[in-house]
Amino acid sequence: MNEFDIKRYIDISDFLSTLLGPDYEIILYDLKHIIYIINGDISGRQTGDMLSTTMKTLLQNKESADKKWISNYRALSANGKILRCSTFYIKDEKGKPVGALNINFDDNRYRELSNLVFSLCHPDNYVSKNISIEIKGNDEQAVFSENISNTIDEVLKRIDKSLPFSKLSHSEKLDIIRQLYQKGIFSMKGAIKTVGHKLSCSPASMYRYLETVKNEL
Repeated sequence: MNEFDIKRYIDISDFLSTLLGPDYEIILYDLKHIIYIINGDISGRQTGDMLSTTMKTLLQNKESADKKWISNYRALSANGKILRCSTFYIKDEKGKPVGALNINFDDNRYRELSNLVFSLCHPDNYVSKNISIEIKGNDEQAVFSENISNTIDEVLKRIDKSLPFSKLSHSEKLDIIRQLYQKGIFSMKGAIKTVGHKLSCSPASMYRYLETVKNEL
């Protein structure tokens, strides 16, 4: 892709960002790295970062040559956010993908706002105990994960515990699993096994913890 093409898509990125606002991350890729990014704090990426596993999968997929874009799929960012994503394929004159323009939407602020709205019409802690907005899977849409183990590590780093995770009490492990569940981590393939390994919990224990968390909602 030549310099003129890159400049054109950078201008389009700026235009889209002006229209969509701060909850939308706009990323322009070539086949190797990020050329340009707006609101990169949403996923924790920046200009110059190498192509993610998700984008490699999308750009190298044989089906991409026959598509103009793919819209409204879910992706797990490296900092633990589940985003609604859409990818527009940038192709050369022969129809071969040479890059992509991504729009990633972070709906966390809106889910928090919805809880605040519910709290206006329900008393005390009724909302936290009885109303929940939960991320559910969709068989028709793929869920892409950059690296589930790295993402879980990133979330665990933000949890202030002085003891090794393997030595935490039942209630402390339950609290960690509750936080991971609220972030949608367990909608990712392999998450239960990975978290269980890091917390020294058997698969049976993990399922009991998750059942407890689900019953709280």
